Parts: sequence; C-alpha cells; structure tokens
Amino acid sequence: MKNKSLLLKIIFLILGVLLVCSSVRPVLAKPKNKNTDYSAQISQMQTQLNNLKEKLDKTIKMVNGLSGKVSRLDKSDAAPVNYSKQISQLDSTLHVLQTVTASLSNDVVRLQRQVNQNAQRASYTDSINFEILSQLIILENRIVSLGSSLSETKTLSNSEPSEKPTVTKRSYRDRYLQALTMHQGGNNEGAISLFRQLLNEDQYHELADNAQYWIGECFYSMKQYRRAIVEFEKVFAFKNSNKEDDAQFKLGLCYAALGERDKAIDEFQRLIDYYPQSEFVTNAKQFVK
Repeated sequence: MKNKSLLLKIIFLILGVLLVCSSVRPVLAKPKNKNTDYSAQISQMQTQLNNLKEKLDKTIKMVNGLSGKVSRLDKSDAAPVNYSKQISQLDSTLHVLQTVTASLSNDVVRLQRQVNQNAQRASYTDSINFEILSQLIILENRIVSLGSSLSETKTLSNSEPSEKPTVTKRSYRDRYLQALTMHQGGNNEGAISLFRQLLNEDQYHELADNAQYWIGECFYSMKQYRRAIVEFEKVFAFKNSNKEDDAQFKLGLCYAALGERDKAIDEFQRLIDYYPQSEFVTNAKQFVK
C-alpha cells in the first residue's frame, strides 16, 4: 500500500509538471505589432522572461524530486516484481520531462538574447533621435541667439546712456555694443577680449552679467563647448541676472553637442525646474520626455 500510495503521488506530480510545461509555451509569443515601441517590447519581453524563469525553476525542482522518488522506488526491497514495468514507464516519463526542461532552458537563453538585442537597438535608436533633435535645436538656437544679440544692440542703441563718456574713454555701453557687434560679425576672439576688459573694469555694471553670458556664446559659436560651459556657469554668480535661463539652456546644448546625453538631460531638467516661465522650456522638454 505504501508503494502504491507513493506511485499515485508520483503520477500526480507528473501531471502537475506537464501542466506547468503546457502553460509555458504561450508566454514565448512575440509581440504581433512590429511597430510597438522598443521600450514597451523590452518591458513585455522582460516580464515574459521572468515568468519563464520562475516556471523553469519549478519544473527543475519537480524533475529532481521525481528522479529521486523513482530511484528510491527502484531500489526498494519492498517493491513487488510487477512494479518493474511501472518504474520503467516512470523512467521514460522522467526522460521526457528532462528533455522538456532542457528545451525550456534553451527558450530562456533565446529570449534573454532577444531582450538584450532589443535593448541595444532601443538604446541606439534613442541615441540617434537625441542626436538629430540636438542638431535641430542647435540650429534653431543659433537663429535665436543672433536675434537676441541684434535686439539687444537695437535696444541699447536707442536708449539714453546712464553714464557720460570721457574724452579719452568710450562708455562701458559703447564698448559692450562694439563687442556684441564683433560677435555678430564672427570675430569671436576679439569680442571675448573686449568683453573680458569690461568685466575686469567693472563686474558690477548693469551689463556685466550680459558680457559674461556673451563670452560663453562666443566660445559656443567657435564650438569650444568645454570652455563655453565654464563661461556659462559664471553667469549664475551675478545677482538677479536676466541671462540665467539663457545660460542654463546653453549648458544643456553644450553637453548635447559633446554627446554627453545624461548631463545634457540633467541641465535641461534644471531649466524646467528652476525657470518654468522661460521661453526655452518647450525645447528643453523635448530632450527629457
């Protein structure tokens, strides 16, 4: 009776294993929609993979348990002779289950490889999209920067000077406009030199923060992005500068131009967080969405 009870348990165990195996195959179905976003595919496949691994672990445990019970039943002195045929059948079933387990293991490896490939493809696609977006925004920003400098030149030219120039020295504002005009004409090195002279002369002047910002713009125009980053960072040292959001946005563009995507996104996120009313927020959001 004891061996008969054990045999019944083994049979039920086999049925349980077969049910587990039969429930595994549908999990491996690939997404039907080829246009599904890579990120969604990876998430779906990772869930499938986790479920498959869990069921595989259960199957392996069942197979190991079944193997041990068959072995003990085969060696038992109390086992009647007429059990030998049943033991042989159990051995055959165990072999089938082991084959199924091996197949499941192969499925796990295959699915993991597919997940990795799609992850790489998604990363590559995101990188390409980010690069294209960066180039578009950079081109657009060149126009915006030029328009900003021209507008500033017009405003200062039409306004009354707050200081009277001496006979031997031109006013701060006139030299600032001269440097700005140099930048607009592509003479960035000359503009940088003159802007620095103004800062050394009076860093508390109302146009000093703007002079510092345009130094960053000059280096940016020359594609010296590392130096531009250093100069844009200095803008935040000026109290109540009207160029802070401009400088913050340009920091993101500098890192984007350098291919440092994570840093670029961090800078764009700071713009969104600290300067929500800025005209540059709309473009910044395109990078962090």
